[in-house]
Amino acid sequence: MSRWSENLMTSLDGRATMLETERGPIQVAREGDGPRVMSIHGSPGGFDQGLVWARHLRDGGRELIAPSRPGYLRTPLDSGRSPAQQADLYAAMLDALHIDKVTVLGISSGGPSAVHFAARHPSRTNALLLDAAVLLPIAPASNEIERAIFESGTGIWLSCQMAKRWPKLTAALVVDTLSAGLGKDRKRDAVDWITSDPARLHNIVDLPTSLAPRRFRETGQRNDESNETNLDPLPFAEITAPTLIAQGTNDVFPLIDHATNAADKMPGAELMLVEEGHHGLPWCRHIGAVVQRQLELSLA
Repeated sequence: MSRWSENLMTSLDGRATMLETERGPIQVAREGDGPRVMSIHGSPGGFDQGLVWARHLRDGGRELIAPSRPGYLRTPLDSGRSPAQQADLYAAMLDALHIDKVTVLGISSGGPSAVHFAARHPSRTNALLLDAAVLLPIAPASNEIERAIFESGTGIWLSCQMAKRWPKLTAALVVDTLSAGLGKDRKRDAVDWITSDPARLHNIVDLPTSLAPRRFRETGQRNDESNETNLDPLPFAEITAPTLIAQGTNDVFPLIDHATNAADKMPGAELMLVEEGHHGLPWCRHIGAVVQRQLELSLA
């Protein structure tokens, strides 16, 4: 397993670049061509999660700019512990890349820093997209079995090996783990939709790897948990960019109130609820309308 972790980090390092900015070092990867979307990953994660989550935007003709947030992979925690500090780090990263303006996609625990970026750097924000985003205080997941699997090096390694050998089983486990309140028939429909398309199934196979190696992601996750448990009110009223908030109706995490609260407080924000949607929004079978709207908003 140690050799596997070393090989994985070597592969990840080959896909990303380390930048020195005025706010500190940050790791970033880029994919695609076209209008730019800065994809801010969730927890645990890294630039690789930002890329795999937003592949529908890349395939729709967008360039993805995916940083590893502080504490994840090669970005040190001291580059920005709070969501506001992380937002300013992203701006410094864009300076180093000579990029003026982006659409910002905030994924799950990437939501707070994405909101702060749009509020603190309005002239650099084309649009704000929020996917299953944490937008209010929230406690860490308490399911002991899930934490044992997803917060241990061995558990994550096993998940990655299983994904390669039994991708359809992985799709079923993703739907089961990330959804709440779906009956067996609806879960089976969700899995069938994922497995009916080779590209979607490939992305699901990549998803467990975006949690590994555990020791290079744990510091960021613990920092996120601390921030989210005591999350200060986000500057929703200061957002001027067009905003789309997407949230699944059957997300395993209690985020519906996060989405509706933010939509109420953000002038002109659009709220799209994905029927039968779980926490992995890109892999929900009723995501089509959200994808189309995201592509429209990220066109400039």
